Amino acid sequence: MKKAIRFTAIFLTMALFTLLFTACQKAEKTNVNDSTVAVTEEAKENGDNASDENKVKEVAANGNTTSDKVLEDGIIKILYGSSLCGIPLHIAKQLQFFEGEGLVEGVDYEYVTSSTPGVEMLSTKQADVSFGLVAAMLAPLDNGLEAKTVLGIHTGCIQIIAGAGSGIKSVADLKGKRIGVTQLASSDHIVTQRALASEGIGSTADNMEVEFIVYDKDNLPIALKEGAVDAIAIGDPKATILVNEGTGISIFNSATSELLKDEYCCALWARNETIEKQPNKLAKIVTAIQKASVWVDQNKELAAEIQLDNEWLVGDLEIDIATIEHFKYLPSVSGVKEALTRNIFDMKDLGLIRKDTDAEQLSRTSFARLEGVADELTDKVEPPVDPALHLK
Repeated sequence: MKKAIRFTAIFLTMALFTLLFTACQKAEKTNVNDSTVAVTEEAKENGDNASDENKVKEVAANGNTTSDKVLEDGIIKILYGSSLCGIPLHIAKQLQFFEGEGLVEGVDYEYVTSSTPGVEMLSTKQADVSFGLVAAMLAPLDNGLEAKTVLGIHTGCIQIIAGAGSGIKSVADLKGKRIGVTQLASSDHIVTQRALASEGIGSTADNMEVEFIVYDKDNLPIALKEGAVDAIAIGDPKATILVNEGTGISIFNSATSELLKDEYCCALWARNETIEKQPNKLAKIVTAIQKASVWVDQNKELAAEIQLDNEWLVGDLEIDIATIEHFKYLPSVSGVKEALTRNIFDMKDLGLIRKDTDAEQLSRTSFARLEGVADELTDKVEPPVDPALHLK
């Protein structure tokens, strides 16, 4: 009987030890996961800090650090368009960069497209991630858009084209001239104002030394050809086409001018709710697009061919290659923060955002640094699938 009691006691002691050991293991795992925050609290408020810089260096050295994190439920909707400069989003999906980060289409992400502007798609939750021009997003952000930029994608993409027979040879010659734009406070308008300001030419309400005339994007080239305006501000590849056909001459190119050639014009934007509730999954999505963008920069001709062959847009291969040759598809987190801040201060000086706006505060609240996303990628990028299989 005593032997039975001793055996039972020993058995119960071992069972209790095993239970406690297992519980400790589970608690240890839970604590590791729970202590990992995708966007640090200080980064949310102040944009940048020393600990973030250390994390970025670690990611750059060791690659993606989000692979061991639990992905949050819910599909993240990625808005894409048919623009040439949006080629990283096309390549990211075509060459399965998302799958390379362990994501599943229809479970973790899906692509959406619409003629509705990106700002409205984000504000109405029809899209969670959008690709768009930095300058065009600032007025909506100033007016309460709940979104942030998380990655700069590329430089360039807007030119000022003067009529071939206008006699205009430089931005300095635009004083007193008529300039066509697609919309006031649009990116092409803002880039033109910044170029004019660099030459000391007024373009604000209290010092207007040029005349801006609004045309829709299809009629803008026609207005230049017919002489209704002396110059137009227009994005590529249309700008390059107008120059190649002899309709006009380029007097300012944001991809090559000293003023803007190193500034990110296009960036990734994400809804605040997505940043807060799905940070790990969002970091993987951003990393996939970041890698695709670097691959584009390293393989511009092949990327342009894949984009056309798979009907992401309608274009001319030679023109597309010539156009993106000047773009730098080298995504950066800190680079977009710098571009954002510079644009905000310039736009405030130009009267394009509210006078009472705190520019520093708007800069901080419009930017998020996601943990697990490298500041920059400098190594050669290999796509998850063979690009040759996506050529016709």
